[in-house]
Amino acid sequence: MKKLTILWLLAFSLIGCGTEQEKRVLQAEFDESNPSGNSAICLSSVSNPSDSINLTEPYITYDIIPGTDDYDYLVMANNWLNERLAIFAQLGLLNQQALANGQYRYTLTELGANYLYKDNRFCFGRVVIVDMKYQKKQDGKRLYTYRYYLENVPDWANNPLLDEINSVIRDIIARTAETKARGGMVFLTSNKREVAWGDPAGSRRIF
Repeated sequence: MKKLTILWLLAFSLIGCGTEQEKRVLQAEFDESNPSGNSAICLSSVSNPSDSINLTEPYITYDIIPGTDDYDYLVMANNWLNERLAIFAQLGLLNQQALANGQYRYTLTELGANYLYKDNRFCFGRVVIVDMKYQKKQDGKRLYTYRYYLENVPDWANNPLLDEINSVIRDIIARTAETKARGGMVFLTSNKREVAWGDPAGSRRIF
């Protein structure tokens, strides 16, 4: 009986060590893709990233002219942009200046410049892995679930105004290591190279 107990303790010890190794691998994956520790979550100004405006220059809103090709889509996209720019201004990331024609002029604030990523998105946060759990082997890969939380979250990112962009954002940053860390899934090959589960682990989440 004593020998059996020792074997069980040894088995659990080995499993724990292995999981810690996988945890380090996954953490390195996140950190490699986010070396500054401030770009885990990003906010886009537009619905289509390829249409992103240059937030480092003054931007003046405008109306879509009726009869323009794809008029309905352009109006929808323009409304999306205008709403987000107004929210960014309320968060302190942009200056908003009302113009005589009813439009607005936007410029980057000092706070906004601190969080503006190279592709004109406002980004923040670093993913911290809390723990991992082995689930099963599938197609030569091991499936793990993991729990994580975000650090380096600025005050503006916890503003209720962000719920108007996407309520999931504040749900993510509200999770803590002790009580409510969020979960994810990842495949790892035998040589510990991460294989993407949906979006690659370590990639930025863009809202």
